[in-house]
Amino acid sequence: MKSLLMNQTMDLNRRFTIQDEAGHVTHEVTGQLLQMQKNWQLVQEEAEIGRVTKQTFSMLPHILVEVDGRVVATIQKTGFLMFADYRIDSRDLQIDINWATMTFSVTYQGNKIGQGKRRWVRFGKQYELTLLDEAAETVFLSVVLGLDRAKADKTVSTLFSDNWAGGKK
Repeated sequence: MKSLLMNQTMDLNRRFTIQDEAGHVTHEVTGQLLQMQKNWQLVQEEAEIGRVTKQTFSMLPHILVEVDGRVVATIQKTGFLMFADYRIDSRDLQIDINWATMTFSVTYQGNKIGQGKRRWVRFGKQYELTLLDEAAETVFLSVVLGLDRAKADKTVSTLFSDNWAGGKK
């Protein structure tokens, strides 16, 4: 079992780090703010090990979660504007999430690999993550990045509605 902290602050370069319980940086996340197709790269020791891509030129936007160049999950927007919600599709992953509180657990190939929750801080966002299977660390962290991106989009699209759906999607 391993505890991690993903600490996102307001940064125009969309760069932040993931730290272990001792405060050592284990991963970096980089992204581009002013691009049509948004990408976030999960980097460890200067090599990209995961990627989250928000596809904007489709009927309904969706997010691709990739590990080692292979799509492991898609997070598909369903509905429009105030009635937007997200559906998570994956062959090997099961994600139980409460979108309102951003507490979640991730199961990969039948084994629970991690869980997390969003901490509310003044500037930016923090996620407390518990990794249960270190062999699936890249998959887990990439999924967390995808969920965070979907939550950010969901918050914007539901500003004027009370359509928060809890539970498994």
